Amino acid sequence: MQQLIGSIDSSTTGTRFTICNLNGEQLSYHYITHKQITPHQGWLEHDPIEILNNTIECIKQAHKKMDGVHKLATIGVTNQRETVVAWNKHTAIPYMNAIVWSDTRTHDICQEYLNKYPKNYFQQKTGLPINTYFSSYKLQWMIQNNQALRDDLNSGNVLFGTIDCWIVWNLTREQNHLTDVTNASRTNLMNLHTLQWDEELLNQFNIPKSCLPQIKASNSNFGSLKIDEYEGVPINCVLGDQQAAAIGHALFHEGDCKNTQGSGLFIMANIGENIKISDYGLLTTVLYQKENEKPVYAFEGAVESGGQLFNWAKDKLQWFDNWEQLSQSTVNTEDNGGVYIVPAFSGLFTPFWNFDATGTIIGLSYYTTKDHIRRAILESVCYRTKDVIKAMEQSGIKINKIHVDGGLTKNKELMQLQADITQKKLVYPEIIESTASGAAMFAAVGLKLLTEEQIIQNMKVQQIYEGKKSYEKQYKQWELAVNCALQFKKIE
Repeated sequence: MQQLIGSIDSSTTGTRFTICNLNGEQLSYHYITHKQITPHQGWLEHDPIEILNNTIECIKQAHKKMDGVHKLATIGVTNQRETVVAWNKHTAIPYMNAIVWSDTRTHDICQEYLNKYPKNYFQQKTGLPINTYFSSYKLQWMIQNNQALRDDLNSGNVLFGTIDCWIVWNLTREQNHLTDVTNASRTNLMNLHTLQWDEELLNQFNIPKSCLPQIKASNSNFGSLKIDEYEGVPINCVLGDQQAAAIGHALFHEGDCKNTQGSGLFIMANIGENIKISDYGLLTTVLYQKENEKPVYAFEGAVESGGQLFNWAKDKLQWFDNWEQLSQSTVNTEDNGGVYIVPAFSGLFTPFWNFDATGTIIGLSYYTTKDHIRRAILESVCYRTKDVIKAMEQSGIKINKIHVDGGLTKNKELMQLQADITQKKLVYPEIIESTASGAAMFAAVGLKLLTEEQIIQNMKVQQIYEGKKSYEKQYKQWELAVNCALQFKKIE
C-alpha cells in the first residue's frame, strides 16, 4: 500500500484539506470558503471558530471521498500568515475576530512608529519594515481596543497566535501552543538571528512573552490529531502558505524563485543560510528550517492586490463578466491605449511600503475603450511583479526563471503578458496546488519518508512561458503612474 500524506491549507479565502501521495499528487480534497467580514473601510476580519469548524469538516469530507480504507502517515499545516487570533486558554473562546493580514486599521499605530523611527528601524532584527501588514501592530491594536482581552492579559489567560497556531492548539487538544519559524518571522517580534521572540521588541509592543507560542523548526512534531477519522496522525510540518508553496516548487537552491498568484501576489527567492537585508524594499524572511539544522532564508516581495483587483473590477464595477471576456482584451487590443491601473487598495507593498498610496487609474482619453481598461487590469499584476523582480536583482539575486502557481496562473493570456513584461521564463507545474502539496511533502521530510532531492526529482512541468515582446517603454510609463499613486494625498 502506498504511503499517504495530507495537509491543511487555511488560506485567506477558505480552508482545504488534501490527501496526496509522496509525489505530491492529489488523491482527494475538500474545500470550504469562509466569510470575509468588513465592518469598516480598510478592515478585514475572519471568524476563528468558523475557520476551525471548516477545517474539521474538510478533513471529514476528504476522508469520505477516498475509496477504501486508508491511513495517513503524517500531515502538514499551512496558513495565511500575519493574520492573528487572541483566545482564552481556559475557554478556547476568541476575544474577537481574527485581524487579517491585509487589514489596515493599524495605520495610526504604524504612523506613530514612523513619526519616531525610520521605516526600516526593525529590519536588521526582523527583516520587516514598519507597516500595517505585520502581526505586532495588529496585536497591539487588539490589546488597546478589547477590554476583556486587556483584563485577562496580566493574569496569563490570553493566548496569541497566527492561524497555524490556532488550528494546531485546537486539533491536537493537547494545548500545544506552538508555531514555526516561518510564521513567527512574519510577526515582527521574532529575531531572525536567534529564531526566538526578541525581548526588546516585546517590550516595544507591550506584548507579554507568556502569551506567545513556542517557536519550532518547520518540520518538527507539533502534536497528533484528535479527530476520529485520523486519530493519532502526527502533524510533522507547519509552514506559512508562501513558504509551503516554495517547498511545493522545490526552491531548495539559492536563486530559485516562485510567484504565488491569488488574492495578492507573493514572490519569493531562496537566498541561502545567511541573512541578507535588502536596500530595495524586499522583506527578509525564513524560507524553512529543518529540525536540528540551520534555517534557510528568502527575499520576499508582497504585492497587495492580484485576484482581489479582478474581483473588484468584475463584481463592483461590472467591467467584465468572466475570465474569458477579460482575457479576450489581449486579443482585441494591441496595447492598453495609454491606460494604467495601480491597484493600491491597501497602499503599496513591495518595494514601496507606503500605506498612504491610493488606487489610481490614469491615462484615460476619448480613445479609451473597455478593452483598454480590461487589458490594463491584467497588465497591472504583471508590472507589480516586475517591480519585485527588479528589486531582487538590484539586491544581488539573479532570477533566471519564475515558478508560478495560484488561481491567476490558469489564465494563459495573463501568464504570457507576465513573461513579456518581466522578460523571465515562467514555469507552470503539473501539480498546481503547490501550497497544499508543499506542506504535505515537508511533513514527510520530517518523518524521513522523503528527501529534498526526491522533491526536486518529482517536480513535473506542464508549460513554460517565455517573453516574446518587450515592454520596456511601457514599464517606464508604469513607474510614472505609480508615482501618481504615491503622491496623491487625501485632504483631512
